[in-house]
Amino acid sequence: MNIKQDNIQTDKARLGAIGENNVVSILMQKGWDAFNANCTIKNYKSVDIVCLNSDMSENNDCPWKPKLALVQVKTCRQTAIPIGFSTRHCLDKEYLNRMVKGPYVFVLVNEESKEYDFRYFILSRLQFIELAYSAHHYYINGYKREKELKLDAPACLHVRWLEGKSDEATSKHIAFNNPLKGLSSENNWENIWKE
Repeated sequence: MNIKQDNIQTDKARLGAIGENNVVSILMQKGWDAFNANCTIKNYKSVDIVCLNSDMSENNDCPWKPKLALVQVKTCRQTAIPIGFSTRHCLDKEYLNRMVKGPYVFVLVNEESKEYDFRYFILSRLQFIELAYSAHHYYINGYKREKELKLDAPACLHVRWLEGKSDEATSKHIAFNNPLKGLSSENNWENIWKE
């Protein structure tokens, strides 16, 4: 790895850590206990933050046990945010159901000024699975293409979809009907506690 690549990786890791720590701070400000799972294991698989809500119980059989959320955080500068799965994985709903452990928080970073500016989009576990699955079926089957796509490429979600927007049909693709149905996930922190 050359120095330039090393700097890009370091910058990306730093940006990810900033996003995760901001999310921990917001969760704690909301009165929920949260800690970064990556503090003990570097890049813990499928979980970045463990969050507890003492005002809710995990289930009726254990009313003393607080509600637990295993949160995945994805931080990015672009409006197409990589989600940690390949396109192939997103086309397999059973695979997503097995692998997605909890809600997702997408952190969009704007660095136009010298200060960081953040936007947060929160999807429940089921919202994430449905959006990733629907969006990638649309991406594969809804476009008129001359070249075949690589299914092992990283999958992304567009910020406009996280905002609840759908895509109108054009001469290049069919319409995409967003499963969020016009409901923006921006700053919808209660999605942390939804299945």
